[in-house]
Amino acid sequence: MTATNSNNANTKRLILFGGIALAALVVAGVAIALSTSSASVRGAKFDYSEIPQTRTADGGFVLGQEDAPITIVEFADFRCPHCQRYRDTVEQVIENHVMTGEAKLEFRMLPTADRTGFSFQLVECAADQGADFWVAHDVMYDLASRGWTNTSSQEFADRMDISFGDMLTCAAEADQFMTDARLGQSSGITGTPGVLMRINDGDLQPIPGGSTAPAYSTLRTVIEAANQAS
Repeated sequence: MTATNSNNANTKRLILFGGIALAALVVAGVAIALSTSSASVRGAKFDYSEIPQTRTADGGFVLGQEDAPITIVEFADFRCPHCQRYRDTVEQVIENHVMTGEAKLEFRMLPTADRTGFSFQLVECAADQGADFWVAHDVMYDLASRGWTNTSSQEFADRMDISFGDMLTCAAEADQFMTDARLGQSSGITGTPGVLMRINDGDLQPIPGGSTAPAYSTLRTVIEAANQAS
């Protein structure tokens, strides 16, 4: 083989290998972009797949290690402006205490702004149809905070990648919010957000201090106390 032919062959190999490498980078880039886009569209605040999830005997949704010594119980309405603002406090509890195993978060649906309970029914149905409840919870909050419209329910189904028709069929019978509302009323919760606590999965009791929407510093104090006592 002459020097010229050898150089040409080497050049072709470099072009071939370079093309394969470039294609691999493009595919990887697309996968990363799709993954990032999916996370953004879904609107989840945390990777909930990394946090244990359970339900109480009466159906309440719980996030966190089962053996955590304290449960922070939030009664809220996705469409309630006060609840939307209180999310920062709840997210601090999740990040600093639920994800560390120090506490659990129990979410209870209490209609105050959404009198029909439709947004609650959609979130419950998303969970019933295999979606992550807490992702659905975050997506619904995101939609509601931008102003609920006639197309919001369709957008919710689209973002959760669930058939809108199937979701509507399910919603007709979803009634966890009624159970939660009865629990809230019997526990003295009259508005949202309303926050109570359970020690070692016991009965509901008020957060010390008298506020129905305690500041993060107050919640941190009771969580630390519960862990020290356990």
